[in-house]
Amino acid sequence: MDENRAQELISTNFPELTIKEIKKIGEGTGNVAYEINTDFVFRFPKKPENQKQLEQEISFQEILKNYSSLPIPEFKYLPNDHSFVGYQKLLGTPLLYIHEEFKGWDNFSQQIGDFLTKLHTIPTEKLRGLNLLTENKTFEDWQKYSYPFYEKTRYLIPGKYISGIERYFQSTPQGGVSGLVFCHNDLGIEHILISENEVSGIIDWGGVALTDPASDFARIYRDVGEKAIDGVLAVYMPTQINKKELRDRAMFYGKCLIFEDLFCGIRDDVYLQKSLAALEWMF
Repeated sequence: MDENRAQELISTNFPELTIKEIKKIGEGTGNVAYEINTDFVFRFPKKPENQKQLEQEISFQEILKNYSSLPIPEFKYLPNDHSFVGYQKLLGTPLLYIHEEFKGWDNFSQQIGDFLTKLHTIPTEKLRGLNLLTENKTFEDWQKYSYPFYEKTRYLIPGKYISGIERYFQSTPQGGVSGLVFCHNDLGIEHILISENEVSGIIDWGGVALTDPASDFARIYRDVGEKAIDGVLAVYMPTQINKKELRDRAMFYGKCLIFEDLFCGIRDDVYLQKSLAALEWMF
């Protein structure tokens, strides 16, 4: 989806919106995003599976409005075929770009801990009929998903980490998941917005699933380490969850996820440097 095609689709579907400025602000494995007039973000799915994710995201908009303790994108522009979506740009900068100078970690712990508590305890009856993706992956599933990314990025990894990484892929953790909950399921620091040392919003809900709550802690560990997830876990208050077991799973998943980000780093130096730094506390 190039800039000209994006502008054409927006103008055709929403002629009342005068486009004075358009610029690409992000591209991941599933979506391309453009900023319009500095006020709106339009997101375009890249593949059929990403289109399905957008349909799912549309279906739970109302629930999130009621249960999210932090601002989320609220879809204002939605064409009849749901092929893309536009929303008012939220305040803030992704933590990905400012985490090294970020000073608001106490605020982060409180806000994300409250946010995940509410998100993970949405009543089951509220989720019926939404056709949510269910992910119930084993530790082996995580390793099988991650290993090809490791193979593709091994040449980027300093040699001192290789033996620890190989031991990790040969490990067989004990235990498992006792219950699945509604998760953002892609809560990396690229999707956590910051303004004035506070969390100002959570974006990119396309990967939502009923899954292990540890998946929402895994990416925090992957991106900013143990101290960050420990701060969030201290605030996190769902009942009947063993926090130590959740923490252990989050760290295991986070180690899997680092190699996918390293792969993204081949074309984006911000991801590369973040991921290489994380290897120090992981392995």
